[in-house]
Amino acid sequence: MKKILCLITLGGLFGLSVYAQEGPNADLFFGYSFLRYNSAQTIPAFTANGGLGTFAWNFSDHIGVEAELGGYHNGNIHDYQLDTTTFSYLFGPRISYGRSKRIDPYIHALFGGQNLSTSISSKSILVVNPPIYTGSTPPARYSVATNAFAMAVGGGLDIKLSKVLTLRPAQIDYYLTRFEAPDFTLPPGTTSPTARNQNNFRYAAGIAFNFGGAR
Repeated sequence: MKKILCLITLGGLFGLSVYAQEGPNADLFFGYSFLRYNSAQTIPAFTANGGLGTFAWNFSDHIGVEAELGGYHNGNIHDYQLDTTTFSYLFGPRISYGRSKRIDPYIHALFGGQNLSTSISSKSILVVNPPIYTGSTPPARYSVATNAFAMAVGGGLDIKLSKVLTLRPAQIDYYLTRFEAPDFTLPPGTTSPTARNQNNFRYAAGIAFNFGGAR
C-alpha cells in the first residue's frame, strides 16, 4: 500500500511539474525555408525555396518533440527544363537551452521521409533516349515521382517577443536525403537501383506561436 501511495504521489508531482513549467507547453512554427540540394548522380546540385511548419510539444523547459512538414520547389534546374517539387515529413526530439528564456538556442534531430515529384520537357538535352509512347505526337513533358528517407540534424535560435510570439531568425540544418536520380527512359512504375546519399544544406526563419505554460 505504501508503494502504491508513493507511486501516486510521484506521478502527481511529475504531472504538476509539467503543468506548471515556466516555458510554453507547445509551440507552432511557420516560416520560409531555403534548401540547397547536392548532386544526385545525373542531376546537378540546385537550390529550392519553400516553407516549413512545425508543431512541438515541450515535456519540460528543455526537452520536447517536434513534428515537421515542409515543401520546396524549383521550376527549372540549370536550364534543363526540370520542374521539381518536394514534400518532407519529419519527427524527432528537440533540446533547448530554456523555453522560458528570452533567448533560447536549441538543437534537434528529425527523421522521416521526403516525396519528390519532377517533370522534364521532352525537348530537354537530358532526354537522350525518350521512352516509348503511344499516339501521334510525344508528350510535352515526362514525369516521375518517388519517396525516400530524409533526416535533418541542426538547430536554431528563438527570441521571445511576448508570451505568445517568438521570432526564429535562423534555423540551420544538415539535411540528408537518399533519392535515386530520375530516369525518364524507364517504363512507368519501375526504378533503377541507383539511390545515393545527398548531403544538403537547409535554412529556415519565421514566427512561432506559444501555447500554455506559466502566466
